[in-house]
Amino acid sequence: MNKLSMLFLSGSLAAIPTVLQATETTQTNETTHKQVDISDPMAVYTGGALTGGNDGLGGAFQFGLHKGDWGILGKVEAKKNLDAYRARLFTPNSKTGTGIFIDAGTDSSREGITSNYATVGVLQVIPLAKHLKLYAGLTYGKSWEAHELFSETKIVIAQSYFKYDINDKFYMMLNPQYTYGFDGEKTRKFMMEFNFGYHIDATKLVYLETSTEEVVILNFKFKI
Repeated sequence: MNKLSMLFLSGSLAAIPTVLQATETTQTNETTHKQVDISDPMAVYTGGALTGGNDGLGGAFQFGLHKGDWGILGKVEAKKNLDAYRARLFTPNSKTGTGIFIDAGTDSSREGITSNYATVGVLQVIPLAKHLKLYAGLTYGKSWEAHELFSETKIVIAQSYFKYDINDKFYMMLNPQYTYGFDGEKTRKFMMEFNFGYHIDATKLVYLETSTEEVVILNFKFKI
């Protein structure tokens, strides 16, 4: 090996720690920049969830991307011991606080009945106080039963999320919603969910969910 090659090799080896340090710093800055609150109803990230409660076991996986002020989120979810499924496509704008979404789902947890729905909606975040936010949503779509046991029904859903951050670790969220059917089946349904959550760290979250439908679920969410 000639002197020029030895000098080049020595210089390359000497530069490796500097390069690694610069890469680590860049990755740290990118991680900080991309850090999201996974308890936020409008959060876009890649990750999943595991759930268990008195209505059975379930799980979810989602894939999120950001482009400027826009995000796009695709999510699939299974509940009630894999007897209920839901798919969602969500595109929020971080600048305006507005998100547009498409939801579709099916539920065969009741014997002999398979209920389905497909909706499109909008969600708007409204800061109310330093630690309190309102997420107001309106959804339009239809519901139907696979074997035509019930009539196809056009539905409108008014829903909201009131999220209060107690501190950096704990939060509470109240989610009232009302479903109105204006043809087909006479649907007049009000329900409310309450969540109490704890951030294990920036990428892991556990929360307890209860509702007026007498459901109690323990959720574990994580960001990849």
